[in-house]
Formats: sequence, C-alpha cells, structure tokens
Amino acid sequence: MERFVLKGKLLLDGTGRPPIENGVVLIEGNRIVAAGEEKNVIPPANVKVIDCGAQVLIPGLIDCHNHLAMDPTLENWPARLNDSDAEQALRATVHMGIDLKAGVTTARCLGDKNFLDVACKRAVASGQLVGPRLIVATRGIRATHGHGFVGYPFDGPDQIRRAVRENLKAGADFIKLFITGTVRQGREIQSYLSREEISVAVQEAHRANVCVTAHCIGGIGLEECLAAGVEAIEHGYFLSDREIDLLLKAGRWLVLTPSPYFSEERVRTLPLEIADAFRRGREEVAERMSAIIKGGIKFAVGTDGRHGGLAQEIEYLVRLGASEKEALRAATHHAAVVCGLEGIIGTIEPGKMADIVGLMGNPLDDIRNLKKVGTVISRGKLLYSGVNE
Repeated sequence: MERFVLKGKLLLDGTGRPPIENGVVLIEGNRIVAAGEEKNVIPPANVKVIDCGAQVLIPGLIDCHNHLAMDPTLENWPARLNDSDAEQALRATVHMGIDLKAGVTTARCLGDKNFLDVACKRAVASGQLVGPRLIVATRGIRATHGHGFVGYPFDGPDQIRRAVRENLKAGADFIKLFITGTVRQGREIQSYLSREEISVAVQEAHRANVCVTAHCIGGIGLEECLAAGVEAIEHGYFLSDREIDLLLKAGRWLVLTPSPYFSEERVRTLPLEIADAFRRGREEVAERMSAIIKGGIKFAVGTDGRHGGLAQEIEYLVRLGASEKEALRAATHHAAVVCGLEGIIGTIEPGKMADIVGLMGNPLDDIRNLKKVGTVISRGKLLYSGVNE
C-alpha cells in the first residue's frame, strides 16, 4: 500500500478550525492517516514526500448539482440532450476529466439519459475511467407537461411509484423530482407534480432508505415537498421570504446553482426566447439568492452541468453575500452532508478519503484563488500536479 506525505504552505482542513501553517497530510492507500502542523505529524522513515511549496491545501471540491452529458457551451444545448447515447457518453467522459482537473473530486449527478450516470459511476469506481466519485440520481422524474430536459415523463401515483422503483433497481443513490420550471412564467409558480405524486415518490424512496431532492424554484410545490419529506431543494431561485422561513424551520438543504441566471456565456447559447427569460429574471434572482444566503438556510453549491466551473459558482455566492468561508464550505463539508458522505469526504481528517486540492493562493483571502488549481489528489492518487516530489 502506497504511503506519502503531502506538504503545503497552508492547510484549510474544512472542519472550521483555523488555518494551519506549514500543513502536512500523511496518506496511506486512499485514506488520510494524519493531518496537521509539520512539527506534529511524524511520517514513517523513507516515506515519499510531495512538496506543494506555496500551495494552500483544501478538501477536494464537491459539485453538488451536476449533469454529466450536459454542455452549455453548445448552441441550443437543451436540444443536444437528445443526442445519441454514444455522443452523450463521449461528452460525459470528457467532462469528468475537466471537472477533476478543476479540483472536483466528487460530483452529485442530478440526472442523465438512459442511466448514463450509473455506467459512468461504475467505470470510475472500477478504474476504467478517470473522474470524480459519482453520486447518481439516474432518471429525473417529471410530469408529461412539466419541465426537465434530463427527465422522463411519469403521470399519476402508480407511474411515479414504478419510476422510483425502476431507478432504485438501476442503482440510484437518491431520487430526483422535477417540480417546477426554471424561469418564472406569470405571477404564480406552477407545481407540475401533485401533492399525492410527490408523497408517493418520497414514500418509495424512504422505504429503501434513499433520499429525495426536488428541482423547485419556489411556490406551492416547495410547501408540498417540505410536507412530504423531501430532503433537499435544488435551485430555489424565486423563494419568497415566507418560503425561506419555511425551508429554514424545516431544516432542509438548498443547493444553489447561480450560473444559469448570471453567466451570460451560458445564457447566450440558449434559444432566444429562453435566453431573454433568464435575462429578465436576473435582477430578481440576485435579490432572492442574497436573501437566502442571509436568511440562515443550510446551502451547498453546484454547477448544473457547467463543467470546470464550480469555482465560478462559488465566486457568485460571495458576490451575493456569503463569506469566503461559507462559500468554500458549500462545496466541501456542507456538500458532503447533502451527498450523505460526510463520514468519508468533505474535510481533511484522519480516516477520511484522501481527496485534496492544492491552490496557488488562499481562497479565504480571495475566493477567485479557487480557479488556480495546482494539485489534485483523488482517493489517494496524485492526478494533476506541478509540484516537487
């Protein structure tokens, strides 16, 4: 079993403890054995040392809302989600490499076509493909008349029940429901699934000890999700003050995905009518997301398929009012909790998986330093490095 020592100018272990000067992490196999100040970590004799020099060591980043085959750089990219399975698999393979190089060592996948995410998860776990650890939802579940480019239509409690069971059989780690659209259409936000349909999905998932998350930007659908026991809400772009309070009191998680509204690079590749709807909503979404961050809701962060862009999503959070520390935790410890993996990832501590990123600068001083990735270690393997060994 390979053992080595990783050294950096500063160690941010993700636990909330103060930064550690001259941090050292002792790794054995795929696990962290010890972490702390160099003077307090005594490595075995003749162990290999990887000196990251002036780099700042942080836990591997977690993209808490990803779609493996989605590529917002493509013109009319929603339509490209109907490409052949082969084309989507090729894109997914490329995207996993892009994410990993950007420091994403775990990705929570919120739906891809024809169980592509399950195949990718198994290929990564077996070593056939290089990519982040994957937590997968398999098929998104939506209503026939509802939103969800990566979803499949199911109507009525019986069809919903069967869909959940089929997803579980295929290997779903959690269940994804599409409750609302993504842009506001009119004063009221429509819920496409009924209260009974949502409840059935939650009952079936919970029977298998699996969590449920919901694509929901607000409205009555949010209340029905909370009442049914949905564990997490995705996006939440138009939550009212009352809905923020309901989410806070329920103690549920919200996964924020800023770029669909704030990244013009992403918006301009959409059909004109859809692009204009996102632009019209930009100011209101900024105000609502700021209120969410200030309101004390537990939140994580994801790219919604903007591969290699997690650092930019985290930067948006800071612009919207989060502290650098809060924003970083949204992609490390808090994201690990949303994934149900806080026992093995999200912090640099003994016993945790050796998922570590080295940055050319301190993100607590300037969150933009998250874009300056110098080293990536995933499950104890040095994958990308510009350091001395």
